[in-house]
Amino acid sequence: MDLKERIKRVAIYLRKSRDNEGEESDETLAKHRNRLLDIAKKNNWEYEIFQEVESSMDSNRPEYQKMIHQLKESLFDAVLSVNLARVTRDDAETPRFMRLLREEDILFVTDSERIFDLEIQEDWQALKFTGFVNNWEYENIRAQLRKRKIDSAKMGRWSNGSPPFGYIYNRLERKVEIDKEKAEGVKLAFQMVIDGIGVDNIAIHLNRGKLFQGHSIQRMIRSEIYKGWIISNRLKGRNTYEGKIRPKEQWIIVKDAVKPCIIDESTWNLANEKLDQRKQLSPRAKQRRHGLSNIIKCALCGRTHSVTIRKDRKNRKEIKPCNKKNLLGERCHNKGINYNTMMELIIDSIRTKRK
Repeated sequence: MDLKERIKRVAIYLRKSRDNEGEESDETLAKHRNRLLDIAKKNNWEYEIFQEVESSMDSNRPEYQKMIHQLKESLFDAVLSVNLARVTRDDAETPRFMRLLREEDILFVTDSERIFDLEIQEDWQALKFTGFVNNWEYENIRAQLRKRKIDSAKMGRWSNGSPPFGYIYNRLERKVEIDKEKAEGVKLAFQMVIDGIGVDNIAIHLNRGKLFQGHSIQRMIRSEIYKGWIISNRLKGRNTYEGKIRPKEQWIIVKDAVKPCIIDESTWNLANEKLDQRKQLSPRAKQRRHGLSNIIKCALCGRTHSVTIRKDRKNRKEIKPCNKKNLLGERCHNKGINYNTMMELIIDSIRTKRK
């Protein structure tokens, strides 16, 4: 039987690469889509399209995983894609994908209408060699991109994605420039840290249209870009958050890369020293621990109530009011309670439980 006659239903897989930003456009993806659809329609194949913008080295792509699941359910006779590199270039995932096609007796069809039957040894070897070449090409491209990124950093150009708050990206110069209005917020945040104000309170103060949180203020203070430095090659690989940090000696650090900068170096250093000092300090409730320290939670917002000693009331211990502010600065209205009263309530509850 002719291989084309075996095919009734195909899985069309389309992927726009996000490895080489700017090198592939939506127009490229549309051309690939039209080309594959023409092949399916010409051969009267039923089809389902799986399309995404992801790296070919990431096996956790949602559309790819959806297609793999349906291939295992024997819902398709073939996979139709521009080439194997569009499906996967990972040297671990490629053999898994090929093995699945062979086990499920699924054909692989390229945009040149070349049909690979992986039960045939010659086709298996040809596609396997193609996978090897694709991976080699990918690693070569990656190495070149890394070199270009390092060279750009040394020239003071920005290549680390979206610029941080307070800067805008000049595409013509490939450099970051100060956003004067937002830069005032950055300067204020640094000054408030120097004045000893906590990052959560700074976030509330700055929440005017854009919702900051304490950790975003902390990242702002830690970012060297605000004193004019650009640091590249800091991260190795990519995960959900930030990737694995390389040893510091491997970082590419370019000082005075951004001119003018929002914060001078002495201000940046002072703010970071203050942040380090606050990190080392314990809350007063931890400095003076009591039986209920860090145990009583606010039923309205979940914040831990701290314990205080009221010197104006003969050193009486109290569970302090909550007063936690949300992102808009609105205070929680949960009131405190006498420490001994709370302790009695807890002991009574324990007695009841024991009975």
